[in-house]
Amino acid sequence: MERILRATGKAYHPQCFTCVVCHRSLDGVPFTVDAANHIHCIEDFHKKFAPRCSVCNEPIMPSPGQEETVRIVALDRDFHVQCYRCEDCGCLLSEGDNQGCYPLDGHVLCKNCNTSRIQALTAKATTDL
Repeated sequence: MERILRATGKAYHPQCFTCVVCHRSLDGVPFTVDAANHIHCIEDFHKKFAPRCSVCNEPIMPSPGQEETVRIVALDRDFHVQCYRCEDCGCLLSEGDNQGCYPLDGHVLCKNCNTSRIQALTAKATTDL
């Protein structure tokens, strides 16, 4: 009984204050709690509760050593910055000349590919008449 650690309104032996997922000691380490008041290390909390990228299905979470990350939300879907690409040509939509999303029928497209699809749809509609 050398030390008592107090956290989340409770007292713990330092060796008993651990992450519910990886069981790593959180004595002196940043931690968080979920809605059920379970204690998590930051990394496991992000893995469990972070939004998932709609392209790669991996959690969108900070890089090791970072506290924050960027999440792109488009068409009610979440994306990593590097996964936010045109579905047709694959160009990155978050930077460069093709910056920006031009959605069409639920597809994430750059301006050029959006224009091409609209032209193809218009041509098909004209020939179908």
